[in-house]
Amino acid sequence: MRRHTKKTIQGALTCLTTASALMLAPAAASAVELPTANCGTNLTSNCLRANDFNVFSLALLDLQKPTGGYDLPASPGQIAPYTIIGQNNGQEGAGNLQGFVDGTYATPSNNTASTFSTITSNPGGVADPKVANGGGSGANEFTGDSEDSWDIRVNTLKSLNGTPVVFFFSFNETGSNSGLLNTDLLIWGKVTLIKDGGGASQTFYLGGQPTTGDSPLDSPLPPTTGTDTDFTDQANYDYGPWIYVHAGICVVGTQFVGFPNSSGVCTFGSSQYVNTNLGNDTAAFMVNSPELDAAIQSGGYDTMQVTWEMAYLNGGGESAWIAPVTTPVKVPEPAPLALLSLGLGALAWNTRRNKKN
Repeated sequence: MRRHTKKTIQGALTCLTTASALMLAPAAASAVELPTANCGTNLTSNCLRANDFNVFSLALLDLQKPTGGYDLPASPGQIAPYTIIGQNNGQEGAGNLQGFVDGTYATPSNNTASTFSTITSNPGGVADPKVANGGGSGANEFTGDSEDSWDIRVNTLKSLNGTPVVFFFSFNETGSNSGLLNTDLLIWGKVTLIKDGGGASQTFYLGGQPTTGDSPLDSPLPPTTGTDTDFTDQANYDYGPWIYVHAGICVVGTQFVGFPNSSGVCTFGSSQYVNTNLGNDTAAFMVNSPELDAAIQSGGYDTMQVTWEMAYLNGGGESAWIAPVTTPVKVPEPAPLALLSLGLGALAWNTRRNKKN
């Protein structure tokens, strides 16, 4: 075989190897997929919009895609590899805390408190946790670390989790009926991106922007029935800046159609009740903001600060964490396919040429 032919065959094999690698490279097997958001109550809706965030019920996603792995375990040992913000009886060193990141907040145990806040002076407030294995007092252990929020350097966040940034939440209320005094609760969150040395910051809200003070707990709690006892009347079911977290949703087949009434009954035609109060060992929701992702990817910010509050806790044991996700797989680009065809064509041509010689 001539040297030219041998080199050309080697080049063709290189094309084959490269094309195969491009098409067959696996995604991370352990990460759940963040679906393309389609928020609302349409036939294909998979989330609800809460101001700046898309909120996905994992119970609904599991109905819509049973093979999607949305039945996510959330016991302390199972979320230990991830970046934990708060955990029932959480230790400050829990979770993957490599780099510049706050430790884990301890969320209330069963029936020990009716509210929780990362703002130390608020009802249910918990002091800023120490950096894992750090010698500091909790706050000001790294640039951007403040007392009243869970903080992480943006470079650390991207190193541990990448983007999209997805927050997971486990829901563990007790009781046999719907309502804030039973299995439902209120939640609110604020994520702020800041730049070292001051300058413009950017804030994203899970819920509304408080009209008084810095958080909803600066004001009296809303009554347990809001301004309207009909849970399905979202226009009049007002809880101010709080997000009302229901222990169940109503579905027709795989379509989300609304929430149960105050008796916990789905009244939308032939709709059925699906439990979302899955306990502290199973993830109930995942939350994502494409706008937050874009701001993080812009490179214009250095620290992310998370403020988190809950009210009408009845049972306790809620946890929140950040974990890597995958995104929907795209159709293979034409380039790898063309490269594969080129490699096969070159190999066949050189084989014929070699036979003639």
